[in-house]
Amino acid sequence: MRFPRLACWSFLAGSLLCAAAAAAELPVSDFVKHPTLTNPVISPDGKYLAVTINQNTNSTDASYQLAVLSLPDLKPVSRLDMAPRFMPYNVHWVSDTRLIMELARETGTLVAPSATGDIVGVDFDGTHKKTLYSLRHRGGTFSSVNSLDIPQGFPSIAGTPYQPNGHFFLDLSRSNDTEGDIWQYGKTDLYDVDATSGHAKKVGEIEHGDMSLLPYDGVARIASGEDTGMNAAVFSSADGKTWKQMPASVVGKSFDPIGISRDGKHLYALSSLDGGPNQLVESGLDGSGRTVLASDPFSSVTDVMWNPETQTPIAAVFAAGGRPKIQYIATDTYAQIMQALSQGQPTEFVSMEGASTDGSTLLISVRSDRNPGAFALFERNGMRARPLYQALPWIKPADMPERMPIRFKDRDGIELAGFLTLPNGGDHKNLPLVLIPHGGPIGPSDGWFYDPWAALLANRGYASLQINYRGSGGRGYDFQRSGYKQFATGIQNDLIDGVQWAITQGYVDPNRICVFGGSFGGYSSLMQPILAPRLYKCAIDYAGVYDWRIGMDKSDTRRVASGRTYFKDAIGSREDAYAMSPVSMLDKFNVPVLIAHGKDDPRVPYQNATDLRSALDKANKPYEWLAEPKELHGFASEEHNEELWNMMLPFLAKYIGAGNTAASK
Repeated sequence: MRFPRLACWSFLAGSLLCAAAAAAELPVSDFVKHPTLTNPVISPDGKYLAVTINQNTNSTDASYQLAVLSLPDLKPVSRLDMAPRFMPYNVHWVSDTRLIMELARETGTLVAPSATGDIVGVDFDGTHKKTLYSLRHRGGTFSSVNSLDIPQGFPSIAGTPYQPNGHFFLDLSRSNDTEGDIWQYGKTDLYDVDATSGHAKKVGEIEHGDMSLLPYDGVARIASGEDTGMNAAVFSSADGKTWKQMPASVVGKSFDPIGISRDGKHLYALSSLDGGPNQLVESGLDGSGRTVLASDPFSSVTDVMWNPETQTPIAAVFAAGGRPKIQYIATDTYAQIMQALSQGQPTEFVSMEGASTDGSTLLISVRSDRNPGAFALFERNGMRARPLYQALPWIKPADMPERMPIRFKDRDGIELAGFLTLPNGGDHKNLPLVLIPHGGPIGPSDGWFYDPWAALLANRGYASLQINYRGSGGRGYDFQRSGYKQFATGIQNDLIDGVQWAITQGYVDPNRICVFGGSFGGYSSLMQPILAPRLYKCAIDYAGVYDWRIGMDKSDTRRVASGRTYFKDAIGSREDAYAMSPVSMLDKFNVPVLIAHGKDDPRVPYQNATDLRSALDKANKPYEWLAEPKELHGFASEEHNEELWNMMLPFLAKYIGAGNTAASK
C-alpha cells in the first residue's frame, strides 16, 4: 500500500519553520486567550463532529455549549447551552444522530472540572433533549421519570456498544459516605440504558463501591478499582453477577482495563506487576495468558491508538520521558496510515483522535511544543487529509519557542525528567530563569506540548524550567507514591536540584532566578526560597497553599471520603500538615512575593492568601497583591489572566531583570 507523503501540514497549523528566529514581543492577550473549540468527537457515520464551545471567555462564569458541526465544512447544525460554569463532559455518540454526555462543573483553570452526576441525551439537531439521570435532581420536580429505573448513586458513562444501537452503559457507584470505606461497604452496578427513552436494564453488579465495570456482549465482564488498602483489585465474570478476583500475580501493583476486543477473546489493560511504568498488556478475560504488547523502562503508556474496526490496539504512546514516542504494535492499514502521516511531519506529534465505525474517516490531530494543535479528517477513500480547524489560530508556531526535554539525577540518585524552554535566538547562556513547579502534586505532570506560560516567558526573554518531581504521573505506581509525605522535603529537593542542573549547564544566571507556580506550584513557590534562600530572588504564589490545615478543614477535597483519605495518606496528621506548611517557617522566607488568588477558590481556600498577607504585614516583609472576586481555583476570565501577567512581568523585571530578547534590547 502506498501513501502520499504529506510534506507540510501548513494548511493545518500555519507555516512550520525548522529554525526559530528571535520573535517580536507579542501581546500578553495572545497567550491567555482560551480556545474556542475543544474536545472534538466524530459521529459513527463520519458526517458530524461534536465539539465544546467556550462562548464567554472573558468572564469568571464561563459559558459553554455542546455544538454539532457538519463535516467536512464545519457548518453549525445545533448548539446546546449549558448553565454558567457547567460544561459537556465525556461526550459519546450512541448512534449516527444521537449523543450523550455527562455534565461537569468548572472549579477553576488549575483543576479538572468536577462531574456533577448528570447524564443528558440530545439529538444531533438539538431536539429531544432529555435528562437521563441526575444525582442532583433525582426524585425532584426536574427529574425524568425514567431515571427512577436506576437507584440513587454516582453515575458515569462506561462506554457504548461496538455497533452503535442508541444505547450506552452506565456505571453507578452506591455507597454510604459516612461509613468511610467505599470499597467494603459500597456497591457498583452496570446498566444498559436507552439514550432516547431513558429506560435502563441492569447488566452487572458487584458488592464493592467505586468500581469501573467493563462490558462485553451486553454483560459486565470486568470490574476494577482499589481495595481498602488502595491496592489494585480486579475481577472477572461470565454473567455480570458472580465474580472471581484476579490473583496478585496477574494484577500486580497496577491494573487498569481499557478495552475488550470485538471478538471477546482479548482484554487490554495498562498494568505494572512491580510498580514501575505501566505497560500495555493483553490477556484473556480472566487475566490468563498475559502478554506485554508495549513498554518503556522510563515512561508508562500514556495513550493508545485503536483499530476502529476490530478494537485492537495499533500503537502505544509514551510521553513521560520528554517528546512523546510511539511504539507500533500492529502492521494493519491504520498503523500504516499513522506511520505515513507521522513521517511526513517529523517535528510534530500526529495522533488518531477518533474514527467512523467503519474506519473510512479518521479524525487526526497534529501538535507539538510550538504548535498548540490542529485537526483534520483523513479519508481512506482517496488517502487525503482535509483541514478542519486550529486550536489557537492566532498562535504562529514559528514565533513559539522549542521545549527542550532534559534528564538529570537528583541528590538521591533518582533520574528525573523535565523541560527547559529557552527564548528564540541568542546564545542561551546566563539567562534569567523562572522555575515553574506543576500542581498536584500526586498524579499531574508537565509535558512536551505547547505551554502558554513557558511560551510567554520565552517571548519576554526568560528561560523557564519544569521538573516532573517524585509523585508526578506517567512513570508508574511506585514513582507516584514516592511523593507521599514528601511535599516539603523530597519534592522540593527535586526542584532545587533541577535548578542547580540548569546552572551547571550554563543556561542560567545563578543571580537571576525566580519561582512561579499555581496550586501546589504556588505552595512550592513559597517553600523554595525557604529551603534554598540563596537561590531565589523572588517568588510568585498563584492560588497556593500557605497552611495545609485550612484545606483539611475547608477545601472541597475534604467533602468526599477519597479526599479525606488523600489528606491522611499523602500529608498525615494535622501536626504533620502544620510542619510542612509555610506558615510554620515564614521567618525563613525573605524574598519579595507576588500573591494572586481567587476569592471564591474552593480547592485552596482564599484564607491561605489572606493569612499569608497578614503574616507578611506583621513581619514587615515585601509583597504585591492581586485578589480577583468570583474567581475559583485558577482565573477563568481572560481579562483577569492578562491582569495577572501584566503584574508578573514588571515584577520579574524588577527582581531578576528584563529578559534577554531582541525585542527588549
